Amino acid sequence: SWFWPLAGALLLVVAGANFSNNNAVVLAAQAYIAAFHAGGVFYHLILGHHPAAGCAPAVFVVMAFSVTWLRAGVLVAVVETLACIIVAGGLSKILVTPPAAPLNDTGVGITSESHLLPPIR
Repeated sequence: SWFWPLAGALLLVVAGANFSNNNAVVLAAQAYIAAFHAGGVFYHLILGHHPAAGCAPAVFVVMAFSVTWLRAGVLVAVVETLACIIVAGGLSKILVTPPAAPLNDTGVGITSESHLLPPIR
């Protein structure tokens, strides 16, 4: 209940920080954007949504990488983006609770991905 309002407020601050003339402020904003949206990708994967659901937040990770590359160079962009993805992955494991797998007719757990492919008989 506290996460989404806080995330929205921080995104508002980050939106303003993107217009700063200070490179450090812009790079910090891009790091937050990359971590937040990489977390969005992990969120959808952990909840078992279709893999394409993670493509929307992934676009913003690529945009953050691009802005960082333009501001600081490719090496900084790669290191910063990878670090943000690692942090987002760790936080996602803590903050996102995967759904319990329902049971099918035989009592075997069904994963949410099981609807993507027909059963093998």
